[in-house]
Amino acid sequence: MADYKKSPLTKRKLLAMTASHEIDISVPFVLPLYALRGRLVRLQDVSTTIINQHEYPAPIAKILAEFLAAGATLAGLLKYEGVFTLQTKTSGPLNLAIIDMTHQGNLRGYAQFKADQITPKDSFQKLFNKGYLAFTVDQGIKDKRYQGIVSLNHETFPLALEHYFEQSEQLKTRICIFSKEEKGMWKSGALLLQELPSQKAKEDAWFTAEAILQTLSAEEFLDFSMPYATLLRRLFHEGGVMVYDPLPLKAKCRCTEERIKIFLNALSPEEIEGLLENGQLKITCEFCNHHYKFDRKDLMTVH
Repeated sequence: MADYKKSPLTKRKLLAMTASHEIDISVPFVLPLYALRGRLVRLQDVSTTIINQHEYPAPIAKILAEFLAAGATLAGLLKYEGVFTLQTKTSGPLNLAIIDMTHQGNLRGYAQFKADQITPKDSFQKLFNKGYLAFTVDQGIKDKRYQGIVSLNHETFPLALEHYFEQSEQLKTRICIFSKEEKGMWKSGALLLQELPSQKAKEDAWFTAEAILQTLSAEEFLDFSMPYATLLRRLFHEGGVMVYDPLPLKAKCRCTEERIKIFLNALSPEEIEGLLENGQLKITCEFCNHHYKFDRKDLMTVH
């Protein structure tokens, strides 16, 4: 990619920048000649919507944008019907970051942080300090929950994820994660390469693939005016790249008034009464920041 010369931005390309089939997608692909599989994720409307639901300092917004891209990428490697969750618990200023994604491609996420400890140039290590990253797959009563845990004592987020796959899954993995804010829009994306579980990749194939990834800049990767299929062919044509249909991604929270009423039904009338303020109960979804209000009459129908 380093020697690729960009052509002038034509009207056609400007239209492609916002083409719905080119953004907010998770794209599977394989490199059969390298014995590698991959996943490409592009987020724009999804990341912007989720980040703008709260007032985040720039370093927190950037991390959350990258978590959304990483979560969609990791979820794409799994076959499940339910919810994939990526969550941190740390001792740093960013004490919690959580995103989840349904098998239909619905994403949500939020972060908790100590505002007085955040500075504009905070690094990944500074924001998290010590802690761990857990990802789980919850398929309800169908199957047991799957969970993986990795420590966050790495210099970068991609290094932490690569370490997990190589230590826990015995699958050599490389991942690039990028994000940037541009005129109020948050773009983020990820590109993952991984050995096929059934076939070990040759060392020279990995050497070539890693060399290609090292040439990929955030500016090039987050230029969504280039169709994703074109980008993958430019990068990996020597690997015989085969691109499959993308999964569309949406920013969609799962909170509903009915879900909240189910939760309230587990409380006693006395407990509910203790939560009322001026005859009203106010509940805010931590993910989407939507406010729900119930008066005493509404709550009487819960029990």
